[in-house]
Amino acid sequence: MRQIVFSATIVGILGTLPLYAQDNDTNTRAAQATAPETGEISPEGEARPQERDITAMADGGEWVEEYVSEDGEELYQTLCSGCHMADGSGAIGAGKYPALSGNPNLEYAGYATYVIINGQAAMPSLGHFLDDQQVLAITDYIQTNLGNDYEADGTLDAVTDARPAEPVDQNTEEHE
Repeated sequence: MRQIVFSATIVGILGTLPLYAQDNDTNTRAAQATAPETGEISPEGEARPQERDITAMADGGEWVEEYVSEDGEELYQTLCSGCHMADGSGAIGAGKYPALSGNPNLEYAGYATYVIINGQAAMPSLGHFLDDQQVLAITDYIQTNLGNDYEADGTLDAVTDARPAEPVDQNTEEHE
C-alpha cells in the first residue's frame, strides 16, 4: 500500500513539472530580454524592438508585397514545393505527394485548376486565399516547367468557373 501511495505522489509531482517549466521559461525569457539601445532589461511581457519591427512588417507593412505575388514559379516554390518538391518530383513520407513532373494529368489546365482551388485527398484547397490570377499563374507554371512541356491552356474564365458557388469551410472536421 505504501508503494502505491508513494508512486501516486511521484506521478502527481512529475505531472506538474512541465507546467511549472513552461511558466518559468516564459518568465526567464521575459526577464532576460534586453533593449539593445539601452542594455536595460525589458519589463515582463513587453516585446523586444526587433519583435515589434517584425510584427509591424507582418501586420500590413513591408511583407505584404511578397504574399500577393502573381509569379507562378514564386507561388509554386512558396506553396507547393514543400510537398511536391522544388523540382516537382513528388514525395512519399508522412503522406503520398504525387509527382508533377511528367504528370499526364497536367496536359490540360482544368485538372490542375480544379485541384488547386478545391483540393483533393491530402491536397488542401488553396482557392480560399489565392485569387484567379494566382491560380492561373501556378497552373501555367506547372504545365510549362518542372519537366513538363505542355501548352499553358488555362484562362481566367476557367478559373472563375472552377470555384464552387458556395466556398468550402476550411474549419470543418472533414478538412482537419
